[in-house]
Amino acid sequence: MMGNGVVTGDAHLRPLERRVRRLVAAGVDPAEVAWRFRRSRRSVNQILELGSRPHREARPSANPQVLRPLERRILAWREAGASYAEIGARFRRSPQFVRRVEDLARAKLARVEKDD
Repeated sequence: MMGNGVVTGDAHLRPLERRVRRLVAAGVDPAEVAWRFRRSRRSVNQILELGSRPHREARPSANPQVLRPLERRILAWREAGASYAEIGARFRRSPQFVRRVEDLARAKLARVEKDD
């Protein structure tokens, strides 16, 4: 166990799942655990069962997007000649907001190009 009482293998679990497992491992009846957390006995059993399965590590996407969809659309519309006011009206945002998003998107692209 680590200093905070979390078993190293339980790091992938949510806090509720870790607490349920810890209580049951300490000998508390699953029905009592269910009562404490305002859950059904079935829910506690499911938490225990699913938490004991081997977990899969998150893998990075094969094609991660640098820009958010909003940023991609704003850049595309700006390149097509749309004004900040026109784009802002589409998103119910101010022209200043659109300008800030465009500036941040261009900065992101510059940073990615610099890293490559």
